[in-house]
Amino acid sequence: MNAVEKTTERVIAGVVLMTLAGLGPWILLSLLGWPNAANTAILPGVAMTVACVTGAGWRTGIIATGPFAVLAGLAAWTSPSPVFAAIVLAVAAFLRGYAAKFGLHDALILTVITLGFIVAMPPHFNSQVAAPLLVAVVTLGSSVWATFVIFVLRKQLPHMPLVKVNPQRVLVYSTVLATLVGIATFLVAQYNLGQTGGWIILTVLVVFQPHLGSGFKKAASRALGTVAGFGISIVIGEFFPTGSILYVFGFVFIVIMFIFLLQNRAYWLYAMVLTPAVVLLTSANSTVGVIAIERLKATIIGIAFTLLVMLALLPIEKHFEAKSTKVPS
Repeated sequence: MNAVEKTTERVIAGVVLMTLAGLGPWILLSLLGWPNAANTAILPGVAMTVACVTGAGWRTGIIATGPFAVLAGLAAWTSPSPVFAAIVLAVAAFLRGYAAKFGLHDALILTVITLGFIVAMPPHFNSQVAAPLLVAVVTLGSSVWATFVIFVLRKQLPHMPLVKVNPQRVLVYSTVLATLVGIATFLVAQYNLGQTGGWIILTVLVVFQPHLGSGFKKAASRALGTVAGFGISIVIGEFFPTGSILYVFGFVFIVIMFIFLLQNRAYWLYAMVLTPAVVLLTSANSTVGVIAIERLKATIIGIAFTLLVMLALLPIEKHFEAKSTKVPS
């Protein structure tokens, strides 16, 4: 076996194991006959897996798991109240933004996205135990499992460089991000936008970046990737509009997503496979066409909302750029 084949085999094995890290709790809970808990475990497991892989390895999981579980429970608890739900998501967004000081803001993005979907579509359980407590427990279990698997795989996974952001810029970025996410969450909860609302929060989190230039590029890449992923989802939906088979297709796209992540591919490619992955995983009890259309509408709304704010912030961006390029006398 030559070096290329060994590398390929290593990447594929690592991706499959990382996917199991993200989806392992979902598989286990499904086998135990707890479908609602299983569905609740999907996003937290994948979110913590991505956080560990693209962050500081298993140490990211150790730091983030506890706060993530607490915020997940609070998101479920406050979901009926637009104001309190907005506060919870704003706090989470601020913490995620402030993590840019340590280069972890990209790693933690899916954790806040998960909270957005919990607010937009609060999980329901056939249990006497309060739903927020169960959400917190499932999130904690999924995150601990993902962290453990990444710890076991630590020598097989490549090191991802962390890009730290200037502390002054971090404070502005965190504050504006918290405000944007808080407003979006309030509107999502107030008007009961459901899954469409979750996609809007997701898009705001993805598009708004510490550097506005990167944000504009991210918006274009996200639009391109989402439209391409939308087309893939529609094609699959023509042959398999609903049913458990969609979980299999979703799993395949999750694997491809992790491969692109490890290879540091262009963001539009990542968005192109992320779109059908999430659409298919959430369409088993609905229909692919309906979910895909909601995804496209929400992405357009989220991009438009965020771009307007970014355009308004251009004078501040120019101030930071002038300050950073100023040569001391």
